[in-house]
Amino acid sequence: MEEGQPRYREPFLFRYPLFKEARQSDHERAPSFPSMVAVLPSALQGPPPGGARGDRPLRILDITDFYSETGSGGVKTYLHAKSKALAERGVEHILVVPGREDSRSSMGATRVYSVRGPVLPVSDAYRLMLSASSVRSVLERERPDVIEVGSPFIVPHLLRRSGARAPTIGFYHADVVRTFAEPYVQSRLAAPIRVLGRMAARRLVQSVYRRFSATVAASASTSADLKSLGLPNVHTIGLGVDLDTFRPWGDGGLDRSALGIPEGRPVGVYAGRFCAEKRLDVFLDGHARLAPDERPHVVLIGDGPQRDQVLARVEGDPWLTHLPFMNGREELARALASADFYIGSGPGETFGLSIAEALACGLPAVVVDRAAAPDRVEGSDSGERYRHGDPESAAEAIRRLVGRLSPELRDRTRSFATRTYDWRRTFTELVALYDDVATGLASHR
Repeated sequence: MEEGQPRYREPFLFRYPLFKEARQSDHERAPSFPSMVAVLPSALQGPPPGGARGDRPLRILDITDFYSETGSGGVKTYLHAKSKALAERGVEHILVVPGREDSRSSMGATRVYSVRGPVLPVSDAYRLMLSASSVRSVLERERPDVIEVGSPFIVPHLLRRSGARAPTIGFYHADVVRTFAEPYVQSRLAAPIRVLGRMAARRLVQSVYRRFSATVAASASTSADLKSLGLPNVHTIGLGVDLDTFRPWGDGGLDRSALGIPEGRPVGVYAGRFCAEKRLDVFLDGHARLAPDERPHVVLIGDGPQRDQVLARVEGDPWLTHLPFMNGREELARALASADFYIGSGPGETFGLSIAEALACGLPAVVVDRAAAPDRVEGSDSGERYRHGDPESAAEAIRRLVGRLSPELRDRTRSFATRTYDWRRTFTELVALYDDVATGLASHR
């Protein structure tokens, strides 16, 4: 261990029998990446191992377990947009994600490696990446110039065990404190546990992200949080939106008549996971406090661990409708564009991509006043905020926004989004940072 470096302990998950067994059996039951790649046709094997960069293009490797083969999510949207953008810029791109088995495929010009891992116990749409040997094999073959780490729990430890030598950038996609340490402890009697959870989460963030050459935050509020923890070299690079897909649509979308929505009643929409960290309960409690004649209809699109709770509320409230998860981006965009406003209820967003996508469709938004959600509507005149954890404040925010819905507001909202959420700006700034890190202009740790 280098002098001055904090001691790095093995993540606690690795000390449980389930995960120890998964790591050990990984070598017994599955072929290693070297043997797997060796049997592929040469045309599918990608470039031969390289040494120094020389005249070849910049080579970036993304590795994360915040990626679902079947679901959506902001990280997946970012990585798919990144694949296209880096190809247009002549930058080589490799993506390493967990999967059902070790395999190699392609996504456009991106070489995608799936590393076999078990299903995450609390969410069967996601898997854990546990095999350092498989990660090592990918790194030895691809020899990236820069590695971008997209999840903070197990992946950084795998990279250390695999002997990764390329400089690393940490992209802070998930607010570890607000998303993982706070939402699951709501009782006042359990307040000491919540305090301990926050402290542990902050220590984890400090331990993991201080080792990166640079850390990327997608919003000003997230960047400020990271800097307050003493992290050096934090860069704020906002995300973008597919403005050709997420736009006002003149047809399709929600069939209000078929959904039983009375003519002329405003419609709000939420699209995302039903889970504790999104705190939909606060918004829905506020919505229920409105008088029937001023209560908008709310369409809840998605699935997740709290699906049963959401469906129970829908069954007991004629002003609520549930629709299943929409995997097609155009289908989702049409659904958003046919509503009147969006609901951004998550108090732990590091960017709030779904809010930005709704704004691009012309929808103003009711958002919680915490983390990055208010950043998305800042300066737009297209949002109303409510206090975190306060249903009465949520009711007032809904009332205020519904009272000023108009075609002109939709036009202003779309115009704001097109000026603000352009992926080209995102990847221009990211590639510049990659160049700095690869050439040693950014401080390394």
